[in-house]
Amino acid sequence: MLVALALLLLALAGGLGWAFGFGPFRAVGDEEAAPAPKPAIEAQSVEAWRSQREALLQAFSLEVYGPAPPKIEAVVSAREAIAPERAGGVAGVEQWEVMLGAAGRFHLVVVLPEGQASAPVIVVQNFLGNRAAFRGRPSAIAPPRLWSPWLLKFAALEPLLKLAFGPYVAGPPFELVRARGYALALVYAGDIVPDEKREARGALSTFARPQTGALSAWAWLHSRTLDVLTQDRRIDASRAVVWGQSRNGKAALLAAARDERFSACVALQAGRGGDALTAHRQGEPVATAMGLYGHWFAKRFAQFAHFDPPVDQHQLLALIAPRPLLLGRARNDAWADPVGARAAVAGAAPVWALYGAQPPRQFTRPGRHGIYLRDWEETLDFLDAALKPAPALGSLQE
Repeated sequence: MLVALALLLLALAGGLGWAFGFGPFRAVGDEEAAPAPKPAIEAQSVEAWRSQREALLQAFSLEVYGPAPPKIEAVVSAREAIAPERAGGVAGVEQWEVMLGAAGRFHLVVVLPEGQASAPVIVVQNFLGNRAAFRGRPSAIAPPRLWSPWLLKFAALEPLLKLAFGPYVAGPPFELVRARGYALALVYAGDIVPDEKREARGALSTFARPQTGALSAWAWLHSRTLDVLTQDRRIDASRAVVWGQSRNGKAALLAAARDERFSACVALQAGRGGDALTAHRQGEPVATAMGLYGHWFAKRFAQFAHFDPPVDQHQLLALIAPRPLLLGRARNDAWADPVGARAAVAGAAPVWALYGAQPPRQFTRPGRHGIYLRDWEETLDFLDAALKPAPALGSLQE
């Protein structure tokens, strides 16, 4: 028994040593050299660049994410104001039920700041469901509608999840965001497409096109969320921000690239298939991502484990220009390939320069993959500078 325990502890120590020394949690500093950037464009004018836009979006649909589902009208079928005592102490909470035709329905939780006639809004897709975003998981907030991992269903396990992935992995710091004058729009994307291979494919088959990956559908859901938010005069739709971390960061980048109504984008630790070059062979390998999360992507993405793709993430970032873009990373998060992400930003920056706009802003915080107070402080400081005064509403690009 003692021998078995010693072997187990030795294996655990070895695994942790690999993870922190060579694997996902290896420290990567900003001083680590990035490869020479690939230019996102050859165009010499904004007009020439925009003429390439549709072809690039189609290439990403074919090679990386799969096509967007067809547009379905989003209709708010019910609204309920939820008092603070029924919402974990958070004020300004409303819950909307939104119908999406063949795609089903989802619950949208809107949290409004006090005393503001028309507030900028941060649209957030969460990992654990809307209810788990609030202290005590109040019953007034709807639980996930379709599917969620069993590990996430138990409130007793939340301390472990927050220890591993940060205190705001379940939901944002509501009162801080409200105090800074921002509204929040929370969606659990699993209400429409669960993050599980078999369940995702089943859900997608009811309303999406063949080869549509979950990331493509989650990005599409961001746009359908914005559709209903623009109908509420308490929301300033010209200052709508799409926000996400990890896989939700990937979806946020894709949503911002496709839909120019989003006036800014914040993507944290988005990694492979997000802000890091696929052709940069560090961090999470494409083969690993496709083996674990193949339902996120188009099937064709698997071939880029061995070959460089015809389009890469610097071009996805460039499709967001000239709008403000914030990219956040963690020092002990080698799996997200921060070096490849910096190279992607360098390759995309010339497009912002074409517009005479500020290039994407980047920050690196201490710690691991997850969502911490620093991430939200950086977000709010960035948005304060980027969205005040409000920019002109961009044209719709689905």
